[in-house]
Amino acid sequence: MSLRCWTVFGIAFCASAGLLDGSAARAQDDSLPAMRARLRQMIHASHGAPEGEPAGEAVSDVATATYHSGTMLHCENCHVMHASDSGQGYNGPAKNPGGYPHLLRASNPTELCLSCHDGHADVPDVVGADTNGLAERAGGMFASPGAANPNGHKLGPGGTDLCLRCHTARGTRPGEAEVTCTDCHDAHGNGRARNLQWASDPPSTPPLGLFVNPTATDLARYERSNVAYGTDGTDNLREVTNICIDCHHVFSGSWYTDPDGDGIPNKHPVTETERGATIRVSDGDSRHTTDSGHWVDGSGAGFGVPRARFLVDPATTYSEATAVAADNTVFCLTCHKAHGSENPDGLAWPQQNGSVGPNGCDQCHNKGAS
Repeated sequence: MSLRCWTVFGIAFCASAGLLDGSAARAQDDSLPAMRARLRQMIHASHGAPEGEPAGEAVSDVATATYHSGTMLHCENCHVMHASDSGQGYNGPAKNPGGYPHLLRASNPTELCLSCHDGHADVPDVVGADTNGLAERAGGMFASPGAANPNGHKLGPGGTDLCLRCHTARGTRPGEAEVTCTDCHDAHGNGRARNLQWASDPPSTPPLGLFVNPTATDLARYERSNVAYGTDGTDNLREVTNICIDCHHVFSGSWYTDPDGDGIPNKHPVTETERGATIRVSDGDSRHTTDSGHWVDGSGAGFGVPRARFLVDPATTYSEATAVAADNTVFCLTCHKAHGSENPDGLAWPQQNGSVGPNGCDQCHNKGAS
């Protein structure tokens, strides 16, 4: 009896050549859910691996075998050889015999990403309620794809030029601008934290200081409480929100935050080391606009919600990035979640009386005590 062997999702299978005809072939197709379950086990086993250090780069959130990268990059999960919406090729009942662009298994990258990342157990869930029951996802969540999202980014299929999604002939249209998963994440892996990338210039993305608690495994690696942020202020290790500024550039730099140059910001300044902006909690102490001692103490006004996320400069490890100090710096993720949240504008805490503060704001400013 001759054997034929093949590999599916990186898993080797062998069977008698005679069994690959007729009903046996259909049984092989029916086993795909089981194979996907085994793949998920492999993925999350790798997520427990120690953090690696790519040659010549600062330490970032790169495990030795993270999904979408290295040994966990499986072409057949996302692409087919011969045109299908479900991976069946020309030999199956393909709904779109002409195939999808780039031989994708779905009509666009966002739809393809969400075929795993929306509502499937044991895979990070980025839309709506979390299927996996995490206490708080570090990146937050999107609303339903295609729906206007006042609570964060609108997730869509893209299809138009990145800039023109916001900058149209009539200017920016609120609620119409949209992002795709692959604007901010490299589907093929890039050695950066969470495979993050600049939307405007992916190959030039610097290492990004997002660090994961080395004791966290599986989906706990995506818990807000197990993620910390640092930078060394150079292209060796930029703050993770450097990719936010790639599109949201009008929210950083003195030209935008303090256009009249009187030292009193018109917009809340944020740390953005590419433009030399480092905004420490303690910077406002002398003007009595911040209270860094209150921030370090961590109790009282503002601390009815979890401690706001902060950036440590310099920090190149998870331990360094979790150190609370007066010179902790504020950045985009201090107040917002990258994907979105339950709150307007993706805020990290609920509004009070229809305004942003005092929840969270008082952690640095301590105005609730006055």
